[in-house]
Amino acid sequence: MPFRILSLDGGGIRGVVTATILAAIEQRINQPLNKYFNLIAGTSTGSLLAAAIARGRSSNEIIDLYKQKGKIIFPYKSRFSLQRIPLLLKYGLSAPKFADSGLIQALQECLGNTRLLDITTPKLLIVSYDTITREPIIFKSWRQDKGYGNVPLWEVCLCSASAPSYFPAHQLEKRVNGIVQNGTAQTITLDHDASSIENIYNNTQIRITSGKGNGQTRTINKYAGTTRLAFVNASWEQIPDNTSTYSIKCIYSAIDGGVAANNPSSCAVAEALRLGYKAEEITVLSVGTGHRTRIIPFEQAQSWGLIQWAQPLIGILFDASSNIHEYITNQIIHDRVLRLQFKLDRELTNKPLNDDIDDVSQENICNLIEATEVYIKQPEVQAALQNFLRINQ
Repeated sequence: MPFRILSLDGGGIRGVVTATILAAIEQRINQPLNKYFNLIAGTSTGSLLAAAIARGRSSNEIIDLYKQKGKIIFPYKSRFSLQRIPLLLKYGLSAPKFADSGLIQALQECLGNTRLLDITTPKLLIVSYDTITREPIIFKSWRQDKGYGNVPLWEVCLCSASAPSYFPAHQLEKRVNGIVQNGTAQTITLDHDASSIENIYNNTQIRITSGKGNGQTRTINKYAGTTRLAFVNASWEQIPDNTSTYSIKCIYSAIDGGVAANNPSSCAVAEALRLGYKAEEITVLSVGTGHRTRIIPFEQAQSWGLIQWAQPLIGILFDASSNIHEYITNQIIHDRVLRLQFKLDRELTNKPLNDDIDDVSQENICNLIEATEVYIKQPEVQAALQNFLRINQ
């Protein structure tokens, strides 16, 4: 029996492309997607899709969500909108384009009070990025040992969808747990799972949770990452030792997972291998949100500075990330991966398809859906899909 992975790219409102493709597949397999796939992975808008599907929402319900909530998430088009004034007053001229209040509202209405660890089947993987550790955050619904298990599912998706320059970064509390390696009156040495980044735990609280010194709480004044030695603000009443465990209360500064893996397929494959499945047992259906075709001429790329690159750079980073992870997945899985993606041009319907992640006009959404429906019905796409479903029998 194959281990089936569904991987869903980021792309803002273009997630309606993914949802439309999935609606056709759902009809083809004649069962809910969360009953067919063993692991669902998503980034950014793909995280919303993945989470909603894992909770049992149908693809058609998610299409309606994009239609109905798009204007709430992206309430205006221009950065010079008067609606943006509160953001400018709060953050200054460099403020993100949108507040995250509309995004939060849409996520909460879709996902309710479900926690990440409430999702038991299928397994759910969501990608974000932490600007403090400068490392990806890979949220996994099956890892109860991690410090994010009680986080609401909507908040996990918010972490994954907070695209730089569009939305503010999201602060998420986390716990770093481990076993004490050594201690002195004023210090504590953390284990190898703790960060090696200098001063990353400065001004955070550390609590001894079991063993010698249980119950004591101190503030870390200074942290030497290379040796994982933390200096505390007051002497320990009872010095912790290697019988003790600790918990550090700190935060993620979470932004869009697209900066790390806009196409999370290779992350999902890596986790499947880690769970003990062989490469030849794994299959991947990877669905994109449409391939950008808008060019940046050499003359512009050569002469642009910070202001001109600010907005286009996000799209370039996300596209490059998707392509690299697609390449990695193909190298591991070979002919057991199906990538569904089409160019955002006029070729399919002769209608304009905007690649902006925040174009929520009814015309653009309808054009995206119509182009997707034409794409999925193409004979070569149907043949590829039929072959993929045959492999998964």
